[in-house]
Amino acid sequence: FGELTAPAAPAMRRRTEEGDVNYPYVSGADCEPCAGTEGECTVVMKVNHHAGELGYYMVDGCEGVNPTLHLTKDRVYKFDQTDKSNWYHLIGLAYFPDGAHEGVDELEPGIAPGDSTCAEDLTCPAPMYFMDGKYQGVFSNIESIAPLAGDEDFGLDAVEPLFFHPLGDWQGYGAMETYLKFDQDYDDDIFYFCHLHAGMTGRIKLKDAAGNMMSAENKPDIGYEYDIVDGHDGGCGTYGLNPFTLPNDQCPESFVCGPLDAGVQDFATCINSMDCSMLDGMTTNYGGDGITNPAWNDAILFIRQMIPHHQNAVNMAKALIKTGAVACGQTGPTEEGAAQSTACLLEPIALGIIVTQNKQIQVMKGVLEALGVTEMTSDCDFELSDAAASNSTSSASDVAVNSAKLVASFAAGAFAMF
Repeated sequence: FGELTAPAAPAMRRRTEEGDVNYPYVSGADCEPCAGTEGECTVVMKVNHHAGELGYYMVDGCEGVNPTLHLTKDRVYKFDQTDKSNWYHLIGLAYFPDGAHEGVDELEPGIAPGDSTCAEDLTCPAPMYFMDGKYQGVFSNIESIAPLAGDEDFGLDAVEPLFFHPLGDWQGYGAMETYLKFDQDYDDDIFYFCHLHAGMTGRIKLKDAAGNMMSAENKPDIGYEYDIVDGHDGGCGTYGLNPFTLPNDQCPESFVCGPLDAGVQDFATCINSMDCSMLDGMTTNYGGDGITNPAWNDAILFIRQMIPHHQNAVNMAKALIKTGAVACGQTGPTEEGAAQSTACLLEPIALGIIVTQNKQIQVMKGVLEALGVTEMTSDCDFELSDAAASNSTSSASDVAVNSAKLVASFAAGAFAMF
């Protein structure tokens, strides 16, 4: 393709409406960790994968997702990301939303907040990344955990690659903790974000020792709103499926045969809406975007087909986790050949689908944006013939099989070509 700059930030998101009883997650609620206490404060981080398309951060003791954290200048905070939901979600800290995804200033030893001169000796506030109780960097502005030092290395380069490793290996590395001491005057807010997925940023409001907000306004603006998950999606643990419940004029009567047993209809209903969404999403036009290079047109079609394919996989994995069928209490790697429960075999697969394919979706959307074409799909309607409608279950199976064959053969050809 040549050089492409692929913006990773997602489109505008919808924010929870006040009083919306169908929405199970409050977002952006004010929260002061360790309020009323002194000394080092531990902030336990988790990720709720069902709270939006990508999931959002949760903080123990705070309401909802992506809370607005109130942190005090000169106090030491330890962000504990040991919980396995944090896999693929290393926290970062920045002066603007989404940090590295937007190419904006992050909290680093050589980046000064406001008019500070701390950059001159590389002592500006920065996160300090620990693994298994051991600091992975050199810079320090927290004498109680590492000797004071001005340096560009604050441990990020050592820790970030580990978040891409298999879940069991990642758990086996020990506690993942990030320390922060913001010790400068600053009249704007700062932000926490996910280093691996754009669109998960949350606000941090800084307070002085007397408890006064250093910035009364919420600035800078985050620039997008948070997802709403309600109705059918809320019950299934999915995202974006509310318009695709059956019956639907773009889809067969059913994709799942049966149910043949009592008590299994709920999950089948979720799967039916996923497959309807994927069928509709993968029914796309070829070309028509003003792109003259045939190879690019082929790649665009591949992406438009693969995004809904990935979204279906992510929703299927989320829905499976929502059922509780794959809840595994395992906290580390399993020795080769050791017996494992079905749940412990399937949970890493489901979580891996969610975190890796969501990341790939963002990359593919970025490529489309860089090529200057519509973000996801050039939709063309699909209608069942009368004969097919009379045998919709068989039609659904044929459509699914043929679609899978088409995508598989095209994907193979595309990768061979490039």
